[in-house]
Amino acid sequence: MTETRELLAEIYEAIDLAEALAALAPRDKGAYYTLTCPICGAPGEAYIYKGGHRVYCNRKNKCGLSMSLWDYIQSSRGLSPQETLRELARLAGYELPDLDPEAVEKIEREKELASVWESSLDYFRAQLKEKKGLAVLDYLKGRGYSEKEIEAMELGLFTSTEELKATLVGKGYKEDLIAPVIQALENITKAHRLVIPYRDPVGRVKGFIIRAIKEGVEPKYLYNKGLTRDAPFNLDRARRYSELIVVEGYLDALAIRERAEMENVIALGDTSLSETKLDQALRYGARTFTLALDNDKAGADGTERALELLRKRNLRAYVLTLPEGIKDPDELIKTAGPEAFKELCRIPESGARWKAGRILARYDIKTDKGRDLALDEAIAYEDGLKDQIESKDFLDAITGGLNIPLDFLEHRLKTYKEKRAREELQKGYQELFNRSLELLKAGDLEGLREYTSEKSRELQVKAITTMPRPYTVAQLEADIAETRPGLKTGYNNLDKLFLIPTEAVTIIGARPSHGKTTLLMNLLLNMTQAYPEQSFFFFSYEESRKQVGLKLLNILSGEVIDKDQNVRALENYLRKGLTNKPGIERGRTELQKLTESGRLWIIDEPFFVDELADTLALLRGRYN
Repeated sequence: MTETRELLAEIYEAIDLAEALAALAPRDKGAYYTLTCPICGAPGEAYIYKGGHRVYCNRKNKCGLSMSLWDYIQSSRGLSPQETLRELARLAGYELPDLDPEAVEKIEREKELASVWESSLDYFRAQLKEKKGLAVLDYLKGRGYSEKEIEAMELGLFTSTEELKATLVGKGYKEDLIAPVIQALENITKAHRLVIPYRDPVGRVKGFIIRAIKEGVEPKYLYNKGLTRDAPFNLDRARRYSELIVVEGYLDALAIRERAEMENVIALGDTSLSETKLDQALRYGARTFTLALDNDKAGADGTERALELLRKRNLRAYVLTLPEGIKDPDELIKTAGPEAFKELCRIPESGARWKAGRILARYDIKTDKGRDLALDEAIAYEDGLKDQIESKDFLDAITGGLNIPLDFLEHRLKTYKEKRAREELQKGYQELFNRSLELLKAGDLEGLREYTSEKSRELQVKAITTMPRPYTVAQLEADIAETRPGLKTGYNNLDKLFLIPTEAVTIIGARPSHGKTTLLMNLLLNMTQAYPEQSFFFFSYEESRKQVGLKLLNILSGEVIDKDQNVRALENYLRKGLTNKPGIERGRTELQKLTESGRLWIIDEPFFVDELADTLALLRGRYN
């Protein structure tokens, strides 16, 4: 029976309703089609929901039509059950498997049983309009629902299984079809009267939720025997939406659907978004989830569990925080109106930010220990976030709540990720070793080669602990504001083309003996003159500090002693202690001012690269 039900579900969910109901002049109204009623003939008074499989006519003319798509196709076209199935499959573009007569009979029985459930709902809805339904009707109106909304919610009154059975017999249903429905409802007590239909994702009644309307009755809800709630409530109406609102209560979902006119809402029936319910929502197109569970501890705990499940599936999640004192969405709509809920839906908080607030609220962050515990939990949670924008939202909320710069967290984040990566790698390499040994012993060299190659690539990915982060316009503007201007070279024509950037490496390249060192030294001296407030450090890995010093003095002096060997002649001049060259004396005085004031450093120590980096960091901290 399960297989036939799934076959019908696949056909119904793909069927082209506009083509199937073309004879009834369908008009697209967004969530549904209006139709000419096939019973009373009233144009535009019948309707069928998109994704549904049942035609109704009970909005205005009250003709009482409630007909399955199967029955309409079969009766209007004079088809046999097998021909009806094939016609429905054609309208859905579905290729039917080969079906033997027994399978077709099962499908026909499944359809008939679904009709019994639907007729049972029709009976319960009719009873709510009778005098016996006044208490339940008053309760619903007390919650703010109008009669029109109650009608659209498909709510009903449970009387007794005896009265229901008599009604179904009167409709001509066979005993073997009535019995399963009656047996399923035998557990309903007299305290439970409000009937809520539970439909499967393609709109067929799976069973009933029966609610107590008096305070203090536990449990508040009863379900008919055998009702599996593996699909979220109202998914039949919400299934074509990629973004779903998730609530706890069934009446919450109905109030949002009818009063706020938002169909993309599903109810869990409790605080737990299960793997099964999530799978069903994903199957029917959902990709983004806004959690609006009850405004109490159980609801907050359920929201955390749901966020964890959605995070593992890499799905986008938001959270609605209800106003203080408002228990659930239904109460918000009742007290503040549908627009209040719609406004909340326009400004949901990202799941990451909500989770950050939840973590901060869990600890006394005014104490050192509480702060550290909050940070430990936050770092572990952030490690599982795959979306970098979501990660940024989370960390911004954490650091903002703790009033600490994000930079202060970088080391802890890096350390945690590296530790986790090491643990993952250790586990992965152990698996690689064990499996490789098994393949080697089995002599499967080809399998060994494929396995080790694939596993090695997987482990390389796991070794990555640092992920890039998005670069926003705000960060760009901040970086521009903080960037120091480039340095002029001292050559006017060159300065028109570019400046020497600060906090960067600029490479001057040329073939040997083309003047690279001479240009560097001229740039150095030009900059000392152009920027008197700054210090300059000349590291030489090629020439000694004596040779560098002589060449700088030669440039500053501008004095030619020997046109072929001027630097050597300058060295001899200094060695002899001569002072008769005014140009050299002016250069010596200038070089002395630069070096003794700490504005010009000449360094020829052969630092290794790490030592050089550390030395530069030290000098930058002490000098401009």
